[in-house]
Amino acid sequence: MADYVLSNRADADLDGIYVYSCKFFGAAQGETYFLSLRDSLQNLADNPRIGCAVDFLHIGLFCHPHAEHVIYYLIEDTGIFVIRILHKAMDASRHMSNPEKQD
Repeated sequence: MADYVLSNRADADLDGIYVYSCKFFGAAQGETYFLSLRDSLQNLADNPRIGCAVDFLHIGLFCHPHAEHVIYYLIEDTGIFVIRILHKAMDASRHMSNPEKQD
């Protein structure tokens, strides 16, 4: 099984998604969505090429939709490095000024 590693920003994105989901949709739905997102991250780590290349944002960057969000990541030898997890309505180019592995 491959691994996924979250950048600091992706970790904060995931926390924010959980809090927002619980607040507006209830704790049970927030937990369910959080777990499905975590499962999607593991699936991407195990199968990183199922995502789409978004080289126009950054060479080597991939994305994959999950329900209302999009996961942005880099493929590594041991799995993936998750740069951001953004709502699908967000402008990715605005929120990923430097998607290099710095976090």
